Amino acid sequence: MISVESTLADVCFAVSAALEAHGMSAVLTGGSAAALYAPQGYMSDDADFILDAGDPLAEVAVALEPIGFQRDGRSRIFVHLKSKFTVDFPRGPLSVGGEYIHETRILEHGDLRLRILTRTDCIRDRLAHFYFWSDYTALNAAVAVAAQNFDEVEIDLLRAWTERESPALLEKFAEFEQRLHQALNR
Repeated sequence: MISVESTLADVCFAVSAALEAHGMSAVLTGGSAAALYAPQGYMSDDADFILDAGDPLAEVAVALEPIGFQRDGRSRIFVHLKSKFTVDFPRGPLSVGGEYIHETRILEHGDLRLRILTRTDCIRDRLAHFYFWSDYTALNAAVAVAAQNFDEVEIDLLRAWTERESPALLEKFAEFEQRLHQALNR
């Protein structure tokens, strides 16, 4: 159960299990995915899930009620009396920039399963926030995920995606690469 000691990972796995028990599936995305991939380099106080099927927030409320999460009014956010972490359900579909995401990863914790963006797509998601909203917190998260998972990150894919989004963004991509190089050489 969720308690004041529950970590973000605990909350994410519990929410995923509760949704699955009610026949729903969702993918962890956003800063919460970055926080799971780079716990030493990034923190998040919310878990962002994109639902696979439509927008059944009333059904989500039924699924999350047994683990103590309640919908915050008519918003897309769910809160828990004993946890500082909130759960948000941004509108889908699952995408980064102008591209839909079809491949995800499964993390396991005991017999619990959690669908999450791949590491590379997590970095793309954070880079999109940096590119389009000049969000340097998102840039820091992208660097942390890339640095802590460097052997599993496809830098060439990130560069090609950036150029497809807009060649003008390559300057910002260069800033990402520079910061990543610094992080890897510390």
